Formats: sequence, C-alpha cells, structure tokens
Amino acid sequence: MKAAISVPQFDWVQQAFLKSHNDLRASVGVPPLLWDANLAAFAQSWANQRKQHCDYRQHSTSPYGENIFWELYRQNTPNSIVRKWFAEKQFFNHATNLCNCQPERAGCECGHYLNVIWRTTTKVGCSGFVYCDDQKGAIVVCSYDPIGNVKGVNPLNPVNNVAVPSTVLPPKPVNAGNARRGRGRKHNVVVMSPVLPVNVGVKLPFLPPKPVNAGNARRGRGRKRNVRVTSPVLLKRPSNPRISRLGGGRQNKRV
Repeated sequence: MKAAISVPQFDWVQQAFLKSHNDLRASVGVPPLLWDANLAAFAQSWANQRKQHCDYRQHSTSPYGENIFWELYRQNTPNSIVRKWFAEKQFFNHATNLCNCQPERAGCECGHYLNVIWRTTTKVGCSGFVYCDDQKGAIVVCSYDPIGNVKGVNPLNPVNNVAVPSTVLPPKPVNAGNARRGRGRKHNVVVMSPVLPVNVGVKLPFLPPKPVNAGNARRGRGRKRNVRVTSPVLLKRPSNPRISRLGGGRQNKRV
C-alpha cells in the first residue's frame, strides 16, 4: 500500500518562514506573501524526494519558483535560513538588474534573493526540515507562486520592465505617435514597452529598460514551501557542524 504524502500544517515553523519572508519584503518595499497549503505540500513532497541523495542543487520541474537550503546538522532557524537567501542581495546589481556573478555559482549567486523579494509573487509554502538518509544532512524547500526570477528584469517592478521579444512588437506605423494593437495587447511604439506576462524572459535590444520609480524602495530575490515538524531525532553532530549550503534559486527561463 502506497504511503500517504505528508501535508505540512501551518504550525510555528511555517509561520516563522512566512514572517521572515514578509519582514524582508517590507524592507525593500514590496507587498507581503500569503501562506499557501498547496505550495507547502509540493515543497514537502520535493524535499522528501531529495532524501536519498540530499542533492540540494537539483530543482524540481514545477511551474513554481523554488529555493532549497541544506545543512549537515540542523542548527538554523526558519528566520536565519530566509535571511541567508536574502543576503545574496550583495551580489545583485539593481542598476543593470543582473547578478554581478557571471556565471552564477555557489557562494556568488542571486536567485534565492530574487525569489524572496520578487514583487509579483503573491504566495509561498515551505517544507519542514527533512532529514536525508544515511545522515547526509537536512534540507528545506520553499515554493513561490507566481514564479519570478527572470534574468534582466527589475524584481521590484517587473511588470513595467519586462524583457520583450522583438517578434511581439508590431511593425512601426507611419504615424508613430498613435498607439497600435498587436496580439491582443496595446503597444505604444514610441514611449513605452507593452505590458506582457511577467515570465517573458527575452531581451529587447533597442528599447531601454523602464527606470525604477525613485520613490520605491529597492531590492529583490528567491524560490519554494511549508511542513509540520514533529521533533525528529537529531542527527549525530559531525566534527564540523557549521556546514550549510544554499541550493541555487532556480531562474525562470520561460518565454
């Protein structure tokens, strides 16, 4: 008989994950997230699938944003984990909307930060601490919806700064001052980029990105989920208990 999948409850662990996300989002001026049970259940399921190998660098193929954290011995709190993700802001250039690390790599990446603060993301759900087989450590997964983290897009105002594919723009009319409709979306060919779905990730080479409203606070980053903790037996403390890893916030490449 197939074992039932554990569904995380909105206990103190999940509340701490949610509060930490929203405190950090408030610090950069973006709206708070809501806790979502479906995202939490998915995050828990993916964390459970990672138990055998404890591969924190492997992301799911879900339509959600996703952050993964791993540590050899459980010593971090939900708050400290989310703050480690947020700390990647030091590598993110808000002038170019790109990570300073090219290519991104362990110890110098921006994806977790962007998943945490992406403005148009509205919901989050996190797993609990899932212990890997053979004392390989413990992992946590957080899932985000709608997905963000589009390369080259302003995380604090992504709707007005979408990297637009040139094939979407209609041919320039004789009277460029008039608005034109193309594929169901109204485009002003002269003064603005069309409003497209957030997850368009192709750059337009000849339109400059719309500047950020200077009145808004700045920052961005992040990825996935929520779980019930029932005081599992702690792993045997290794000789070096201060080892932990971030899983690499998944970049959204959907067009």
